[in-house]
Amino acid sequence: MADNAPLIISPATCCWCGSKLVRHAHTPWVCPTPACQTRQLHWGVRTRRGRAKASDPWRWVYVPTPKGVVFYEQTRTTRRTLFGGAAGGAKSHTLRWGLYRDALRLPGSQSLLLRRTYKDLEKNHLAAMMREVPELGGTYLDSKKMAKFDNGSVIYAGHCETEADAMAYLSSEFDRIAFDELVTFDRDPALEIMTRARTSHPKVLEDGGAQVWAGTNPGGTGALWVKQFFIDKVVDREEFPRYNPDLYGFVPSFLSDNPWIDPDYEKDLDEQSEMRRRQLKFGDWNAFFGQFFSQWHEETDGQPWHVRSLPIPEGTEHFCSMDWGYSAPGVVLWWACLPDGHYHVRAEYKFREMSAEAVAEAILAQTRDLGIGRLRYVVCDPAMKAKTGSGRGESIFETLIRYGLPMRPGDNDRFNGWARCRDLLRPAPDGRPWLTVDVDCVYGRRTLPAMVQDPHDPEDVDTTKDDHWCDAWRYGAMSRPSPTRTRTPREDDAPPNSWGWWRAYHRRQDRQTGVLA
Repeated sequence: MADNAPLIISPATCCWCGSKLVRHAHTPWVCPTPACQTRQLHWGVRTRRGRAKASDPWRWVYVPTPKGVVFYEQTRTTRRTLFGGAAGGAKSHTLRWGLYRDALRLPGSQSLLLRRTYKDLEKNHLAAMMREVPELGGTYLDSKKMAKFDNGSVIYAGHCETEADAMAYLSSEFDRIAFDELVTFDRDPALEIMTRARTSHPKVLEDGGAQVWAGTNPGGTGALWVKQFFIDKVVDREEFPRYNPDLYGFVPSFLSDNPWIDPDYEKDLDEQSEMRRRQLKFGDWNAFFGQFFSQWHEETDGQPWHVRSLPIPEGTEHFCSMDWGYSAPGVVLWWACLPDGHYHVRAEYKFREMSAEAVAEAILAQTRDLGIGRLRYVVCDPAMKAKTGSGRGESIFETLIRYGLPMRPGDNDRFNGWARCRDLLRPAPDGRPWLTVDVDCVYGRRTLPAMVQDPHDPEDVDTTKDDHWCDAWRYGAMSRPSPTRTRTPREDDAPPNSWGWWRAYHRRQDRQTGVLA
């Protein structure tokens, strides 16, 4: 990579060693650290075209950024890999040149590069392919939107604006499929097209098999499903029982990864709305327009925030909240009332098409499995008290009581209920959120952040979405005092062996044995 031209230093940094990327006037950006630079060059593309004599040295026409290398390396580990995050991370460029590289390395391979609309395809890729493919010794056929190479490899460029567009790809097989701006694609057509990444090509099989690549920023109509499949790896197991999280990989990108970025681009992002700024500048996947619980964050600054596993002190008071469902899912949540005034949702139980008797037995069994001696109460949808005429003519509420569950009808005030839920997501005076949710509550982790505003009532959630976990959460939140002040000392805080300490000790023992204190 030696060059006599002056060295240019970029503000972009190497994601491995932190050095600023450098280049000469006619060479790609590289990390000055030899080991990092060697790792970059391994994934680069070079050519002799444009040289005066055949003896002239090769020249590098493409060297990926260090973060681009991380993405390429990840594609050899996971069959479906997302390169996503902040805007300006060179994602589109990385996808396209990765396809060029594999087309040159794997003779006879077939690849597909997709954008949601033809307009975006033309703006982001076609003009560049027209210029770049001949430089690599290939031919670009504009009439067919196709790049051909002398070794028989082909790259097709297409779009998926309509259902008919999607169907056109379902009869083909591709060694590589690259979705640019995946969040603009609808979930089901995109997943269907991904299944066409399959191969019998010996060279491709030696290279790890057919692969799906994707690049995108947060936001867009498909942001939630992309986040669920590639980032959180928490999907609806009833709808996708064979989902394999090991097939999906994610490599985040940031402005600081891209040495080509316009210095004023970051300032432009700062002028966007706060929601869009979080998406494009920081790559925040928990930010999207219309989000009902925008306060929800699984992590903050890389540390667990609303989602974490917690040790539960012996004798902690517990209660359940419940939303009934038969055709639609029903949900039960187990709440721990922590000694410091915080709440922790320890567990969830999702059920469907089950009798009240079977649900009661499941609640009792899981309560025992959690080591809870006694539930203070089970607060539920007040509609469960209505007579259904099934079984013995008793209501679901009465059936659960008959099985020994301490049922309590909940407050169904939706306006104040959602306000109370938001209060629980706020930080307490000690700097921690009032409410945390266990990492094993996958249904809640998937559906809570996905709640959006009702298009006709911004103070309510869109009830056409999967809101059952949140309804159970709302009943639980409304059964407790509003978390608006610091907790006052209780007998539990009394000095050891004092009168107050022994009284609190016996109260805890009574709770564990089921005796009312």
